[in-house]
Amino acid sequence: MRKSRLVTKSLLFAISGILIGGAAVAQTVGFATLPPGAINNITTQVIAKVVQQNTKLKIRVLPFRGTQAMQTAVNNRQAEFGITEVASMTSGLNGEAEFKGRPLTNLRVAFRIRTLSIGVFVRKDSPIKTIADIKGKKYSSQWSAFPNAIPLSNAIFGTAGFTLKDIDGVPATNIIRAADDFKAGKTDVGFFAVGAPKVAEVNSAVGGIRFISIKKTPETLAKMRSIRPDYFINTVKPSPINAGIAKPTNVLGVDVLVDVGTHVKDDIVFEFLNAVFSNKAQLVKGHPLFRAFIPKKMARQYKVARYHPGAIKFYKSKGIWK
Repeated sequence: MRKSRLVTKSLLFAISGILIGGAAVAQTVGFATLPPGAINNITTQVIAKVVQQNTKLKIRVLPFRGTQAMQTAVNNRQAEFGITEVASMTSGLNGEAEFKGRPLTNLRVAFRIRTLSIGVFVRKDSPIKTIADIKGKKYSSQWSAFPNAIPLSNAIFGTAGFTLKDIDGVPATNIIRAADDFKAGKTDVGFFAVGAPKVAEVNSAVGGIRFISIKKTPETLAKMRSIRPDYFINTVKPSPINAGIAKPTNVLGVDVLVDVGTHVKDDIVFEFLNAVFSNKAQLVKGHPLFRAFIPKKMARQYKVARYHPGAIKFYKSKGIWK
């Protein structure tokens, strides 16, 4: 009987070891993003679902109020991955602008997703027709929780020769609050990413919106890039998900990336990227914006932002690292 009990205990310990080992393999990683309603939140949710379905990783989506907070979380090991755009990441790495004196030295690039298109919009019956017409109008300001809106706004306004200092500022903490203020009639001009769920909500609530097109010339591009060199002018076309775009419209474009902390192991990054690279159809099923995602262009090179060693290993295995 005593021998039988010893055998039973040994089996239980063995089974426990297997279960513990299995739990260790199914590692949970945090994925930082913006609040619900933002296009980056939708992007993160879709990627997280696809990675979970095709790996042993468990993804915990972590909403933050702004890009600065997201990048800081990844840098400080509060999250493993995050979603950002290359211009903001460059500022973080260099300790510039909203990151002045606090360089985020632990950030690396995991992959490029696509071009993020950001613009300003008005009610469809507004007399505001051009970027120049926005000068002196009511527009969100301060952006305490989303300081990235400051260079983005200044880059758009700069194409017409003015800045945020030349508008009638209405304090807002982040993009969701700013959109709600526009919806409530507190501002004349809204600011958001084209195709975001929040934009569709605002469009429906106010009876229609219209994104204002930026003049696309070498001069306006130079003015935009004087704010941040990674910005460019991108033309978006009408589609069912692009509320406020009734004809080809020029807006600000910037590459949106998934960043990753230096503390994340190479094999986790490799596994994460393999799931994304190999399952575009599942990503598109999650949201149409992933039609613009090109797996072979995941490894676009940048001047300042560097790739994680695990990402470089993955891209070399696929023959797309240059």
